[in-house]
Amino acid sequence: MTFLRAVIPAEHPSAPLLGEERAGAGVAVAPDRVLTTHYLVLGARSADVTGLDGKPREVSRVSLDHDSGLALLTVDGADFEPARLAGDEELRAGDPVFLLTCTGEQERRGATGHVSFVGPFEAFWEYMLDRALMTTILNPGLAGGPLLDVRGRVAGIVSLGLAAVGRYSLAIPTRLFLDQRERLESGQPVPEPERYAWIGFYPQANDDAIAISGVVPGGPADAAGLQRGDLLVSVDGHAVQGLRPLYVALRRKKPAEVVTMQVLREERIHVVEVVAGDRDEFFK
Repeated sequence: MTFLRAVIPAEHPSAPLLGEERAGAGVAVAPDRVLTTHYLVLGARSADVTGLDGKPREVSRVSLDHDSGLALLTVDGADFEPARLAGDEELRAGDPVFLLTCTGEQERRGATGHVSFVGPFEAFWEYMLDRALMTTILNPGLAGGPLLDVRGRVAGIVSLGLAAVGRYSLAIPTRLFLDQRERLESGQPVPEPERYAWIGFYPQANDDAIAISGVVPGGPADAAGLQRGDLLVSVDGHAVQGLRPLYVALRRKKPAEVVTMQVLREERIHVVEVVAGDRDEFFK
């Protein structure tokens, strides 16, 4: 496992929300490749990783996968010991797991627990997984470290801390990395046919509505005039309740296509036409 440090320019769209200096963990999947969570290095101007020998090594390339939330770092000249990956053998609820992370360049910490849930997960930054790993482990350090199964294989990359009872951390399954490994190792972008509409807003699902809690400055929603506090009524004429139905509807559209949204604002219905953006291009 490695310690990761990244510096992001103040002008990058991710800086206002995620900060200009980020730290986390990563796990070697090849002698010169480190796998981590993508928000730690999103927009990074420079990044370095420090292994158990205490020597920082510069990251020469960052390959992002916005769909999974993973990033693969290329570290020229490194000779890390690669971890074993779980592959097709996925964890199930009740399986024991071990979380390994770090709090700095030299200090490593671990914690044990169980898988509490394997299934759908949605978050407010237009992020959706079909099979997320949720565990009873409270992460004792930074995000980006490995979630290990009973055989010591990396089954997931720890991404978020959660507040739900019995679900204290979320990990992204290793399978999602393996599905995109060839593309990430080559540094190739996501193929055009696989890209879909990105709105650039932060929807929050309540019991009976979806409220827009903010927009990405300079993004499609911002340009179209969507505002914080708007209540989303429909997308392209169809009512949506919950983040998953919303994201499924958006993924039917492509970048540069118009997404028509009805929103309730100050007791009036407004029709807002959003020209969908390309997330990969926007966050380069």
